[in-house]
Amino acid sequence: MNSNSTKVPGAGADYNDFYSRVNAGNPSNQGTVIPGMNQYAPKVAASGNVAAPSKPVVGFLYSISRQGFGEFWPLYIGSNSVGRSSDCDICLPEKTVSANHAFINVKQMKTTKKVIASIRDDRSSTPIFVNEDELEYEAHEIKDKDILTIGENYQLLVILIDAEKYGLKVSENFQPTEIAPIPVEIQEDFYGDATDTSGLYNGANRVENGTVALDGSVPPPPAERTKFL
Repeated sequence: MNSNSTKVPGAGADYNDFYSRVNAGNPSNQGTVIPGMNQYAPKVAASGNVAAPSKPVVGFLYSISRQGFGEFWPLYIGSNSVGRSSDCDICLPEKTVSANHAFINVKQMKTTKKVIASIRDDRSSTPIFVNEDELEYEAHEIKDKDILTIGENYQLLVILIDAEKYGLKVSENFQPTEIAPIPVEIQEDFYGDATDTSGLYNGANRVENGTVALDGSVPPPPAERTKFL
């Protein structure tokens, strides 16, 4: 066994050598490295300065069917298309998944704030299961912790978020950095009258090669700034 690697039982031959110690000749080779660990599910962007979503995220689908280390897709209010096509909101690149396989519709009740969801077949040629129940063409309700089987091989855990149940709320003292503000229409739908966020700093109103003070003023030109030794 290589002293610089760790064998993980059950991971298969392609995933044996996970850990690489720091290599002085290669500064980028530092810490744990898992093949595919930086691969995100199709249609899901890598983390970073993420733009505000066009619709509220109220849940997720999670799977380890394609890669044992997991992948996930957000569920948005409204219609979420599922299929092999790259045009689908939830793209499942597997041969037994139809190009346009299903729709998952998600709604938040206005009075109770409860999140409800259903799945409906969309021209699929292979089955859809909700837990042990095989679906026909009618919409079928899905709940938190249900297991969806799409095609022959993709299993997905349904995670629906009940924010009130878990005591989640908007922070009154939230201090944004460079993440785009929540669109006004989403604020109005979920939090009542939208507050004026036009003065908040975000990546769209950065000055080139500089910063913006809290009062909105622009810093002096380079010649007038503090010079470091």
